[in-house]
Amino acid sequence: MRFIVDSMLGDVARWLRMLGYDTLYSKRYKDYEILRIAERDDSVIITRDLGLMRRSFKRGLKVVHIDTTDIEDALVTIALRTGIDVKFKENETRCTHCNTRLVVISKAEALSLVPPSVGAKYDKFWKCPKCGKVYWQGNHWKTINTILENVNKKVISAKSTYTRRSLEHAGSSRSHGVKPR
Repeated sequence: MRFIVDSMLGDVARWLRMLGYDTLYSKRYKDYEILRIAERDDSVIITRDLGLMRRSFKRGLKVVHIDTTDIEDALVTIALRTGIDVKFKENETRCTHCNTRLVVISKAEALSLVPPSVGAKYDKFWKCPKCGKVYWQGNHWKTINTILENVNKKVISAKSTYTRRSLEHAGSSRSHGVKPR
């Protein structure tokens, strides 16, 4: 699944890239460019802009409207609307800066690219073959994992609530033959 994210949601773009999703983002994209790219690439538009959302619907494009500044809630909304998996996949992660798929590099190679204290403390590294940025699971990784766990709990809860409500609604109709508990 490919995404194109509007200029108001840079944090969402970075998270989607980290999770391995091909995500276009630029502060310079105009609405008409986002619409054209989404149409051309069959991308899902992620936006906070109601006008862009409406124009996307009129063109029959896939769009997710984000009405929160909370990253957990934004990721929950995207997961529920698109069905994406909100899990870190180390072999699919992308550069949060340029969107290129990262490659795992050896610790020996990383030692020449990172500060000595980082090389001494961590064993797993990724490098962007395009822009050269090097990544590792540093102290911030606990926060990332906590956010991902919270998002997945909220997604499961929302799906459970939706299923329960669907069953209750189905139970109110005699033709379905399902009785509410």
